[in-house]
Amino acid sequence: MISEFPLFVFTTLGGLSAGLVMAMALFPPTEKQERPWLAPLASLVLLGVGMLGVLLHLKRPALFLLALRNPAAGIAQEAYCGIVLGVLLLVLLIVSWRKGEAPKVLVWISAAVGLILTFIMGFAYVVNVGTAAWANWTTVPLFVVGDIAMGLALWAILSKESLGNRTFTLALIVVLAVLAVVLLLTGLHFAAVGNNALLIFAGLIVAGAGGIAVTVAAQKSSASWQAGALVACVLVGVCLSRWGFYAASVL
Repeated sequence: MISEFPLFVFTTLGGLSAGLVMAMALFPPTEKQERPWLAPLASLVLLGVGMLGVLLHLKRPALFLLALRNPAAGIAQEAYCGIVLGVLLLVLLIVSWRKGEAPKVLVWISAAVGLILTFIMGFAYVVNVGTAAWANWTTVPLFVVGDIAMGLALWAILSKESLGNRTFTLALIVVLAVLAVVLLLTGLHFAAVGNNALLIFAGLIVAGAGGIAVTVAAQKSSASWQAGALVACVLVGVCLSRWGFYAASVL
């Protein structure tokens, strides 16, 4: 078990939440949905469970409150941004449930906060000079692009029309291709500084190659299993690479 497991939970689930709300903003449904509150609810639950990782990382609530008193600390910035995103998602959930649709302005504001959160997550490790594998420019896009890819994949399930949308499909393929390049460069950097990059390269194959293959297949013949396969490829691939990323801190 990696020592940063609580942070792995936070950045993966919190990042998935942020990526999902970004996907909601970029590719809003063209038709009225039966359950417009489902995506905000999923995003809120993912963020809530992810935020528990921050508390478990600090081990004691008192330490969490102490960390919040230092705005310069990465974990405090993540907590502040996560709390703001949580409040926005809660409002979005309530409004969507009561009015039957998600207000575009509120979705875009939530997406902007989510994007900022993903940047903060990555940058918090860039400045960690104690781990040479992390202090590299690829760390920020590793988190940002990975979170966007996960969010788009999950949106393909929650918004059933997505995989049939050519613009969405092209965007997803581009994001997965960029993720594959980022994982390749990250893995090469890890290997160059003496860290094991096997899981990062495994994530590249599963999320990049696997995700793109499923997306392309979905355009040739639509089937109900394809959205699930896409989510599985992208989530498993990102989790593998992120686990390998955190393993660099194990001495």
